Amino acid sequence: MNPLNLTAGELHQHIELKVVEQRVQASFCNPEKGCSLVKPETLGLPAGQMPIDRLTGTPIYVSEFIIFPDRTAIDSPGFESVAGDMTAGDRVRYRASGHLSFWNPDSPQWTLAPEGIQIRLAGGLDLQPNQDCGQVFCIPKAVEGFTIFSRHGVSSATSLIVGEVRTDGSLHTHLDWIIESNQGTPNAPIGAYMVELQLITDSYPVPSDSLWIMFNNGLPLQVFQQAVAERVLQSSTDTVLADKLFSWAESNYPSLFPNAATSFIALGYYARCYQNGACVGVKDNHIFAVGGEFGTSIVTLGDFNVLATQAGL
Repeated sequence: MNPLNLTAGELHQHIELKVVEQRVQASFCNPEKGCSLVKPETLGLPAGQMPIDRLTGTPIYVSEFIIFPDRTAIDSPGFESVAGDMTAGDRVRYRASGHLSFWNPDSPQWTLAPEGIQIRLAGGLDLQPNQDCGQVFCIPKAVEGFTIFSRHGVSSATSLIVGEVRTDGSLHTHLDWIIESNQGTPNAPIGAYMVELQLITDSYPVPSDSLWIMFNNGLPLQVFQQAVAERVLQSSTDTVLADKLFSWAESNYPSLFPNAATSFIALGYYARCYQNGACVGVKDNHIFAVGGEFGTSIVTLGDFNVLATQAGL
């Protein structure tokens, strides 16, 4: 397939992987090792300042979608390990979490992706034994080979194979990312999109720290730089306003949020947790809750700015 359009220049890079203290560690690659790195200056950042989320400290790896005749897709970033950094024959896997974030150039702030838009990640297939066929040997069942990120979270397969480590302990692999509507059409709005991953291996199942991958979808480079800056050069959440809203909720809904708590940062959220097990957090200009009366699944309570206005803040 030949690309039809490339708007922001080359944003190709590798995520460097190694095993450190019994778990996978992901980091920005060192070009001296032969891998690709997007320079901070390309992203509009000061020289030497890597794209790390200002509020949470989460590293951000960038890429950009390319328009092909039948899809809008990319196979970047890649995953790279040098010889000796991993265990030969070990399988590296990703674990997807969070939701699909979106930066709209028309109202420039990070929020949730539009309804009906998704990013589909093609991971490696696992084979699981199938003993239901009634034969001596049963053909294994294949696990679904795609992970889907949307504003509602992660669906389909949440963990698939990134690649298998070579005999010398090195790794070099790429995964395919596709942006589309939930009907499979390549008409996602122009903007920046972001997803969250952790990495594990079969030998080292303790997850790595979270990492974010930010995709440019059709923005000129200087506009994409604004999306990066709103994560890296400033906090994406007004923590003072968030604390006021948390305190307002504690005063007005004490059964849901009993006993005032201290705010903290975890899993990309600016959050508070309470004695009844409930936690509430702000991320991408939305309020989320889990635990207590909210149940075991994360629920979206609404737009952060709208709720703050309704509370008179």
